[in-house]
Amino acid sequence: MEEIEQYLNVGDNFLQKEKYIDALREYQKAYQRLSGKKSEELADLCYRISQAYNGLEPKNDENSRKFAEEALSIHSDLNLREMQVMDLLNLGYIEIDASKLSEAEKYLLRAAELARETRDGFLVATSLNALAELRDTQGRKNDALGIYEEVIKETEKAKDWENYFEALRGKIAIVREKNEEEALNMALKSLDLIDSIAQGIKSKRERKDFKSNLDFMYDLASDIAMELNDVDMAIKIAQRSKSE
Repeated sequence: MEEIEQYLNVGDNFLQKEKYIDALREYQKAYQRLSGKKSEELADLCYRISQAYNGLEPKNDENSRKFAEEALSIHSDLNLREMQVMDLLNLGYIEIDASKLSEAEKYLLRAAELARETRDGFLVATSLNALAELRDTQGRKNDALGIYEEVIKETEKAKDWENYFEALRGKIAIVREKNEEEALNMALKSLDLIDSIAQGIKSKRERKDFKSNLDFMYDLASDIAMELNDVDMAIKIAQRSKSE
């Protein structure tokens, strides 16, 4: 097992650096040793392999889908429903990258349905955010907005800020297409909320990590400000992102 762990660790390091061929080489070594017996470890490895193939060939879903489906099959046999949701989301994003939106829709609808069955609020919100992203890609803007607003409402209650701001980003992006000034106001209000939440976090490190994980909201607000030629506002936003 130590040898397998070494392959996985090296592969993960390559994957983080987007060195997909190198990652696959290490993962395949581990796969040869784990395959033959269905286990959580093998399913997790298949998930990683699918991610590496997707990074290497995002427009070709053959290999990434193959290993993602193997992970789903194993998790289904082991009755690990939460992990099945993650597998279905992975498959959905793989098909979105491959521009197979009808296939993506099937996976993401199954993910949302299964997530609801688990009664795990985080998984439900994550699945709905993915589905909203697909609806946006399909040009079904009103449907996407409706889903994002549902997620925003529920995650605010649960203080699931990861999914909350992910949904808010999606909503702002759609609003921006018609009204950039309104989108900027929404983005600035979101930064006020981030600052307010951060002030309630006692640990300096945790506070910094919280804001760092939401860098995309600052980037979005700054980008809109620049689009409106409000350079001063863009600079202020950049300064806010670095403040503690």
